[in-house]
Amino acid sequence: MPGVRHLLCICAAGLGCASAEVIETSNYGFMLAHEAASASPRGEVWQRLMDPAAWWDGAHTFSGDASNLSMDSAAGSAWREDWEGGSVVHGEIMQVLDQRMLMLSAPFGPLAGTGARCIWTITLSDAEGGGTLITSTHRVVGAPGSGLDRLAIPVDQVMGNGISRLAATGD
Repeated sequence: MPGVRHLLCICAAGLGCASAEVIETSNYGFMLAHEAASASPRGEVWQRLMDPAAWWDGAHTFSGDASNLSMDSAAGSAWREDWEGGSVVHGEIMQVLDQRMLMLSAPFGPLAGTGARCIWTITLSDAEGGGTLITSTHRVVGAPGSGLDRLAIPVDQVMGNGISRLAATGD
């Protein structure tokens, strides 16, 4: 896929260092990559990952409140948002490797209405010197001419924010 490369490095107090990159874009899809370091051990980061209400930004929910998010740790279950008067499945869990990898079919936000196939994979590994390295890829593919390239940078910013918040130690 021909396209654009967009690299962003973020270092913020309490969030550690994170990098975000739009790897490829075209009018029918894009690929994003994010990496963040957490001072927390992998088991703690995994527990946090499996509780999206603890780290996802409520500004990027339908209800405006991240406490309405939930997720079970089994394939076939969903990343859900339930609130009075509504509910939505943000993603379906496709694969879980305990404390190592979570893969979701996840057409978040504006991607849901495009009919695109969206695979979000988050891996956790022990960081050299302690802590956890969080690696995330988000592959989005839709119909040719669907204009998904226009969504790459906004989706990258939201996903990068999520990974940075996941990496935060909560201190």
